Amino acid sequence: MAEQVINTLNTKRKEIEAHIGSLEQDLEQARRDLSAILAAIKVFSADGPRVTAYMNLSKLFPRHELPKMAQEALAASPDGISTVGIANHVIAAKGLDSGDRHLRKAIAYKVVQVMRRWEKQRKVSRNGKDGTAVVWIA
Repeated sequence: MAEQVINTLNTKRKEIEAHIGSLEQDLEQARRDLSAILAAIKVFSADGPRVTAYMNLSKLFPRHELPKMAQEALAASPDGISTVGIANHVIAAKGLDSGDRHLRKAIAYKVVQVMRRWEKQRKVSRNGKDGTAVVWIA
């Protein structure tokens, strides 16, 4: 009879050890989950520099708004204005982030398209360069 009791106790010991091992694995998984959640909280509550979401510029400017703004910039400077100057005027008029270099470059590219189209239509002409930017005159 003592042998049967010892076998039963050994079986129960193995079950409890297996259960403890399972609980330790669950505890490790819970710690990894908590670590991931804390990292996500840190990312979303960061006080660092704001990240600007990229946008479709065709949605930013209603039809013919960019050419009107370019025309206003040309009219404001009779001695000529560079492509970068026109782009800065457009960014200021729309109230956009002037520190975002990617946005500045994209808007300057759109301004170049407008100015080249007007150059073909003889509405504007090139008046030299300011660094690498073309200076336009109406």
